[in-house]
Amino acid sequence: MIYMSYGANGRWKRDMNKTFITKIRQDKEFQRLYDIEKKKLDIAIALAKARQKKGMTQGQVAKKAGVSWETVSRIENGRVNSSVEVLSRLFAAVGKRLDFEIS
Repeated sequence: MIYMSYGANGRWKRDMNKTFITKIRQDKEFQRLYDIEKKKLDIAIALAKARQKKGMTQGQVAKKAGVSWETVSRIENGRVNSSVEVLSRLFAAVGKRLDFEIS
């Protein structure tokens, strides 16, 4: 947890609750959930970057992949879990291939 406060010197200062951060980093359930969200956001960022590099709108990608633009938006914003099939179609629409690594 990071707290921002306005200091007496007229500058913003950052105070961290180190005890909270230390505890949460050791929490296995938190780490499990964090890892899931990180992967979801990594996919979201990769799709958005690939789409922008192609100069395509979310609507254009959606039409080419056979989904709604809302679906593309939700995926790019990390707000939805999508199937491998939908993700594969979206990445194909921007000229990319979706690969998985299982370790």
